[in-house]
Amino acid sequence: MSPTKKTLVIVASSTKETQIERDIKDRYDSKFLRYRGVPKGLLPISGRPALSWWYEHAQDKFDCVYIISNAYNFKHFERWASGVNFPRENILNSGLSTGILQDLAFVHRVKRIQSDIVITGADIIPTEAIHNNHSELFDNKRNFIKTIDDNPAIFGMAFELLQGLDDYIEKVAPTADADQHSRLKLYIITKAFNASVSKLSADDYPMLSYVDASISLQSYLDTWQFCKDDDFNNRCKSFKFQTEPLHMRAYARVGLMGNPSDGFYGKTMSLLISNFWAEVTLIPNHADDQEVEAITILPNPVSDPHKFSSLECLVGVSQIDGYETGDRLLQACCKVFYLHCKKNNIPINTRQGFRMMFETNIPRQVGLAGSSAIITALWKMLSLFYGVTQEQISLELQASLVLKVEWEELGIAAGLQDRVIQAFGGLVYMDFDREYMEEHGHGRYESLDVGLLPKLWLAYVADPDDSGKVHSAVKQRFLNGDQEIIDAMQKFASFTEQARTCLQKKNHKGFAQLMSNNFDLRRQTYGDAVVGASNLRMIELARQHNCAAKFPGSGGAIVLTTNGQDAETEAKDLLQLRRALESEGFVFLEITPMVYDNH
Repeated sequence: MSPTKKTLVIVASSTKETQIERDIKDRYDSKFLRYRGVPKGLLPISGRPALSWWYEHAQDKFDCVYIISNAYNFKHFERWASGVNFPRENILNSGLSTGILQDLAFVHRVKRIQSDIVITGADIIPTEAIHNNHSELFDNKRNFIKTIDDNPAIFGMAFELLQGLDDYIEKVAPTADADQHSRLKLYIITKAFNASVSKLSADDYPMLSYVDASISLQSYLDTWQFCKDDDFNNRCKSFKFQTEPLHMRAYARVGLMGNPSDGFYGKTMSLLISNFWAEVTLIPNHADDQEVEAITILPNPVSDPHKFSSLECLVGVSQIDGYETGDRLLQACCKVFYLHCKKNNIPINTRQGFRMMFETNIPRQVGLAGSSAIITALWKMLSLFYGVTQEQISLELQASLVLKVEWEELGIAAGLQDRVIQAFGGLVYMDFDREYMEEHGHGRYESLDVGLLPKLWLAYVADPDDSGKVHSAVKQRFLNGDQEIIDAMQKFASFTEQARTCLQKKNHKGFAQLMSNNFDLRRQTYGDAVVGASNLRMIELARQHNCAAKFPGSGGAIVLTTNGQDAETEAKDLLQLRRALESEGFVFLEITPMVYDNH
């Protein structure tokens, strides 16, 4: 008795280029460069890869679908799979294919298929005939084939025939070598083809003839590129498309107290500032765009240049900024956002895609949370675009997920403080108690009145070194249970508790003293070599001019306030401090807090 299950095997293993693929390689205009090396079955038909139309129709008719690719095109099909939820493990790399029979033997051997199979190519475009009138083609009780110029397009074969074919050849030709065995097998299957030819013809259903390997690029442009537009337009009718570009900002922050204990189950106080920001722009695709579902990352010409005025310019930019571009932040954020929504059954409609880019004026590598600002801005943008509310993803959870983007996806060492303040805005007291964190996945966060703060100023290094090295040794000592580090982190936390009390009592002098204490403990804990000479110099200059100062982040900048002297003396000290800092290449400015309306 025949098995009741059915398997679809999509053969895309040929290493021989089709005419379309050869024609594309002869074109060097930007419209076609993006399609160089793309298999014909993945070229867009009315905005979607040809294979997507076929797979959408076929996936509910088969218990399992496999794609046989080769060493050259495997990555293309793997990328296609990620956009249609096709199982990656069902894309098989046959290496350099030596023929369809060997490929079918390969998939049968690897996946141990125990069902009727249907064999097709990757470049079939389904027609109304396949959609509606010929469902019997998928009946496992009959073998069938559709041929175009003697090339099989769709061929079904019962499991018993496939299973028995090798046994039959072994019986009738026991002395045949491997090459003769393959030729006999091909002869028998060809006979089965001829005996099972469908009555459908290419003239009656010309959409099937896209499989013809000799179809040219011009034919594709004239006939095939938009041949599914009616299907495409019907998909769009019931969907309300967004049309206007959207903008979203997230701002830099300064850690006022307790840092770096946020990464060590401590307590911190942080302030969002409006002086610097990252802004994400999202431009929705139009309903009539041929790739309406596509997501495109547009490069920022300064932060993520993809074009350079000269080779010297490329080298200069590489020496100053390195190679870690911001595109990866956007890409990783989209991944975490989508997977979280999917896992937690938060409905988002991905039918409309968009182009996105970011720009930022947050100084790089000075510990003002520039990377997390870019991610936070995009996270808030995605929530707006897809209609995800704070009831579905709370601000507390948003901060934890933004940290996940950096820590788990990109391997960026970071703590929760930056993401919390960029989620909530204003002035926030944060308690990262270990037991509470492990139970809830986030800390206790309390918004405080920004009006309680004294005036604050910021100074930072104009030409900074990498700030990401500051935590390295201390973190490992903490994980190893080093009591000195554990005690230091508890002391940082106590500074934060005292600072909140000082603010509530308007004790700005006490708050300033705690800022100085915070830096002194940091210097003692990390050592001068890690703190860095330029950072020590900024602190020294601040103290010489009667100001209390500490790091707002991981290094490269200081946040400072006066020690409570009279207004005339304060103004004089600040002017002299500014001149001293600027004369040594530092930037100095007054901080302006940023408060969100989260209601």
